[in-house]
Amino acid sequence: MAKLEDYAKTERQREVVKEWERSDRNASRAAIKLAITPSTVRNIISGVKAYASAAGFSDAWDATAHVPEGEYVTGRSIYLEDDSGNKAWLKTRRKLETAEKEKALKAFVDQMNSQVKQAKKTPKPSAKGKSKDLLPTIIIGDAHIGMKADGKVTRGRDFDSKIASAEIIEAIDYLVDAAPAAEHAMLINVGDFTHIDRAIPYPQTANGTPMDSDSRIELIMRKAADTMIHGITRMLEKHSKVSVVMARGNHDSETAIAIAMILAYRYEKEPRVTILEPNGFFTYTTFGKNLIAITHGDKAPGRRLADMLPRLNVWSKTSHRYWILGHFHSKLSEQYDNSVVLERFGTLAPADSWHASKGYCSPSIMNQIVYRRSGGIAIRHEYEIPGKDYEPDHEI
Repeated sequence: MAKLEDYAKTERQREVVKEWERSDRNASRAAIKLAITPSTVRNIISGVKAYASAAGFSDAWDATAHVPEGEYVTGRSIYLEDDSGNKAWLKTRRKLETAEKEKALKAFVDQMNSQVKQAKKTPKPSAKGKSKDLLPTIIIGDAHIGMKADGKVTRGRDFDSKIASAEIIEAIDYLVDAAPAAEHAMLINVGDFTHIDRAIPYPQTANGTPMDSDSRIELIMRKAADTMIHGITRMLEKHSKVSVVMARGNHDSETAIAIAMILAYRYEKEPRVTILEPNGFFTYTTFGKNLIAITHGDKAPGRRLADMLPRLNVWSKTSHRYWILGHFHSKLSEQYDNSVVLERFGTLAPADSWHASKGYCSPSIMNQIVYRRSGGIAIRHEYEIPGKDYEPDHEI
């Protein structure tokens, strides 16, 4: 029979649920034994309950007990009869309400943050020779950390969370070294930084599409956060200030928020780092005469995005306007008649088995764009992740 602890997303959440049960569901008593605050216990329990409820489990009714092995609950059907005697099946599908999502997400992040060491305030590198007129911007395309790919099947690179992180770190190191000495820099993730958004009742994207995953969600998020932390640390070695954007993708809409919250907690006492809150799906920033807008690219077509920027009050104060996107796993640059330039950046992950079977493939390239304060782009740098060559299956 299913238990509430079965719906915990991490081992720590499972430990809290079990101790809460042993403490007769008293948060204060459980908190003493766990050496955490009662509010943390309550947040974790509420979060686990929300995910359990969405999967068909509650204290009053365990719908999962009636589901054959290998299947999962997607909703509920009720046989009804109205006042006129008409009979019909009413099918419902429950989804987490906003408040429940926020509570579940906060509980998860609180647990992750308990393992995060806050960064201390660090001295700025020497300001001598650092330009205030250039903005180096490292752009991380769809990284899909957590995706699993077997090169023997896909005829591409092997891929998992560890490989993804190592490749991104190598690319960031190269681009930081190539960047000009500038006072301020940006690190932009265009979305789909992780391959899955949640793991209950199965690994899936934000839209519920099932995904193959190489690990548990908490391990994927830890690897993703560590990768971003490495990037920020390296950029702080060269630049006085670093701003970070975590765009929300269709694979990681909630996970992107969680990682941004983890980064914000880590750098809470470091004034040199600004973690932009991923409110909504569009982020706007200005640098001198440049208006730089960031979104994943799955919410609106290019023409509509181009028409959005003139509505901003900073439009008249800028001369160069850009959109930075991901999502399509291919590179594209186009300019619209209102001067907006839309640039789409490719994925950093190789094709998984499904995409490989359809013939999709593209180089994995991480980009750095250096903007000029007076308007426009001064320099571009690229780092292409090495591919893998395969010998023929048979030679005659």
